[in-house]
Amino acid sequence: MRDDATPDRSPEHPHGYAVPTPGTSASALVPADPTPESAAPGAAPSARPWTPPASSRRSMAALIALAASAFMIVTNEIAPMGLIRLMAADLGRTESEIGLVTTVFAVVAMVTTVPLALLTTRLPRRPLIVATMTFWSAGALVMATADSFTQVLGGRVITAMGHALFWAVVTPAAAGMFAPQMRGRSVTRLMLGASGAGVIGLPMSTWLAQQTDWRVPFWIIGIGGLVLAVTIAVLMPSFRTEQGSAARGDVPSLRRFIRVLLVVLLTTSSMATTWTYITPFFVEVSGFAESTVPVLLALGGATGVVSMWLTGRFLDRWPVRAVALGEAGLVIMWLGLASLGQHKPVAILMVLLQGLAWSLLVAAMLNWALRHTPWSSDIGVGAQASTFNAGNAVGSVLGAAMLAWWGAQWLPLASAVMSAAALALVVAVAPDATRALARRGVRQRR
Repeated sequence: MRDDATPDRSPEHPHGYAVPTPGTSASALVPADPTPESAAPGAAPSARPWTPPASSRRSMAALIALAASAFMIVTNEIAPMGLIRLMAADLGRTESEIGLVTTVFAVVAMVTTVPLALLTTRLPRRPLIVATMTFWSAGALVMATADSFTQVLGGRVITAMGHALFWAVVTPAAAGMFAPQMRGRSVTRLMLGASGAGVIGLPMSTWLAQQTDWRVPFWIIGIGGLVLAVTIAVLMPSFRTEQGSAARGDVPSLRRFIRVLLVVLLTTSSMATTWTYITPFFVEVSGFAESTVPVLLALGGATGVVSMWLTGRFLDRWPVRAVALGEAGLVIMWLGLASLGQHKPVAILMVLLQGLAWSLLVAAMLNWALRHTPWSSDIGVGAQASTFNAGNAVGSVLGAAMLAWWGAQWLPLASAVMSAAALALVVAVAPDATRALARRGVRQRR
């Protein structure tokens, strides 16, 4: 048997599964021709007639606008990681208290993602995404004008709600504009925008805030979001989820889906525990100057983009093994920081490894979730995103407590324990996933 992943391709389905990839969240693998939920065991998948909602040129232009929006959305999400010390000094709060801004963001996104996806599932995608970007931009501008911790929290609540709905709808919308055999490529391009936030968005926001004021990046983000909302309104075709080519998930199973979500929860908790407070760690433990932190973050982001680009080449063949590989990379990275993070060369090497492993995991976990979601693709994305943000909330709270009580040097050790638990769970469930996907392949050959 080939790896844990891949159903054999049949002549009727030469493209097999399409392979998308997201960063932070997050995007999805959508099957090229998923078996209808009502199909009897052993029945051949039926071909669904599909008409492109727009010309390929217009769809590609809309995809670029969506990718730019993903860049802004993710930059806003991760910006506090580089601004935490500046915000704490300006607002008269401790770094642990400012870290809880990340917790509030994650909790709001976690709680609202699925309800918002359910409420909007029948709405046309274009006006929904335009309205979402406008609402989200308003929250960024609230942050830009904030002069109190309370206003900062208010701005994060608004952007968290916009963030939640954006990721619930954008992946199926981006994939749905293109033919099934183009889905992997289209969604990978979408997620390159999100990955670019780590390369350009976070380090540039950190550097700009250090040179001016921590509010300046949020002015740029908010105004940029409004410009993109107008751009999407002009370029994107309007269609409902069920009218696109990416309406449903694949190999639906609630039991397996819950297992996947548990892996997502452990993985994102491990990342948020340390990475939310990575600036204090680099400054206090590794001995870097605070002005060097943007460069380190850019290095990690650059390797993340490379990882995201390469992931699309093999994720279809090895979806479960890809998750295991990413988890193993995180475990090694956390242990390296925990034991040798005080040495600058080791810290730099671990930053590079973090970019590779994390980008792989963001894509692979979402891909794995969408193979087993028992619901439509947008609801499956929403459930995965809620779990993702739950992990961010748990990790940022745990990290804040550890930072206040024991110091930044202990954060990677806690993250290593959670990543190791996630790796063990992936290894344990892999055989079950293998058998399920193999049976799917048998049905396709019939």
